[in-house]
Amino acid sequence: MKYFPLFAFLLIGLLSACAPRTQTFSEIVNSPVAQQLEQIANIAFHRMEISRLESGLYTTNVLMDLPLPQGAAWTLESLAQDAYQIRFTSVNVPGFAWLVSPNGVKLLPN
Repeated sequence: MKYFPLFAFLLIGLLSACAPRTQTFSEIVNSPVAQQLEQIANIAFHRMEISRLESGLYTTNVLMDLPLPQGAAWTLESLAQDAYQIRFTSVNVPGFAWLVSPNGVKLLPN
């Protein structure tokens, strides 16, 4: 019984070492994976704007050959003649998404 507090302390220490570490906002958005996805979202923005300048309409056809890293996806949320919203997400950047619209690229909590 006299070693119980020591045993409990060691057990709690070992269990807490196994717990997943939470990353800070800065660590997540400054990770190489997040920066790559943000760059791809910016490329998508520019492609969408160029398509409107060339044809007068927004079209997602310009995104068909957009290279996406493994675990990343884009989702078309809305598309109109003069507006659009595309969400870029990645399983490797949990909890965040990049929203692409005619206003640019914006990081949002997902």
